[in-house]
Amino acid sequence: MEVYVKEADRWIRQAEYDLKASLHCEEGGFFAASTFLAQQAAVKSLRSFLFLNNEDARETRSVADLIERAITYEEEFKKLASPCSRIDLYYKTSRFPDAIPGGIPAEVITVRDSKEAINCASEIIEIVEKNRKAFMPETM
Repeated sequence: MEVYVKEADRWIRQAEYDLKASLHCEEGGFFAASTFLAQQAAVKSLRSFLFLNNEDARETRSVADLIERAITYEEEFKKLASPCSRIDLYYKTSRFPDAIPGGIPAEVITVRDSKEAINCASEIIEIVEKNRKAFMPETM
């Protein structure tokens, strides 16, 4: 159990960093980068949550898959399953020109997309942090 608690801590710390970086990119107008970082923050925080529940989830990078697994431990994730599964689109489309026919991510992904992704990541992190407090020893 202790190994998973330490691993959970590492993953949530990186998720929080990625969310801050996403916000910074959005402020600078780098919406494609912002959506990718927000998607990554969501994935990493969900992995952290699953580690807390003694489950290793490093084999997937899908918010949708991770939320479905997280729901088995925390029903509160259900409300995010549909809206936040959508941010998986940004995993590739935010980075690769061939993922968007006739355009590039930097020209197609908008502030609205960025705000949506950041909101989802923030809500996921909030639920994870609330649940994490019950698992984490005071000394960490």
